[in-house]
Amino acid sequence: MPKTRFQEIIFTLLTAVMMVYIMTLYNTVLAMKDFTNSTFLIALKEMWTEFFIITLCAYFISTNAAKHFAFRIVKEDDRPIFIIFAIQIFTVVFQVALASIIGTIKGYGITTQFLPDYLMTYCRNFPMALLIQLFLVGPLARKIFRSIFLRKEKSSSGSANEIPVRI
Repeated sequence: MPKTRFQEIIFTLLTAVMMVYIMTLYNTVLAMKDFTNSTFLIALKEMWTEFFIITLCAYFISTNAAKHFAFRIVKEDDRPIFIIFAIQIFTVVFQVALASIIGTIKGYGITTQFLPDYLMTYCRNFPMALLIQLFLVGPLARKIFRSIFLRKEKSSSGSANEIPVRI
């Protein structure tokens, strides 16, 4: 997974764009009470403010908090998949908490009912975000990330068929 700051940024962008689009699509369908072909375009147009905010939150807040809490449950020598799942679960916990603030303000405004509206938004979004992260976005982002960065590493280190020459 990401080893440099640049790789962390790329991985965060990959994950955020997919999660924000799918969750915007999900919430658009709930708000419209209808799902048509045009819903895909509506979600694509509506997602960019959230994408920017959520990407910043993921990079600067959620990732660090998620790793902190995940490593209270798993240890560094545990199987990598358990570590990945623990980090993903805590990332969703924090990201949905932050995104629900945006969604509540956007959907209901800041009213005297902000807390109940926020809790409803959080509870409605958390199960979907968790499933999407664990079974779709997480694996897809890791696959895309590996295909980008492993290909670069292989090409920069030479072909696997080359015989090293010592002088």
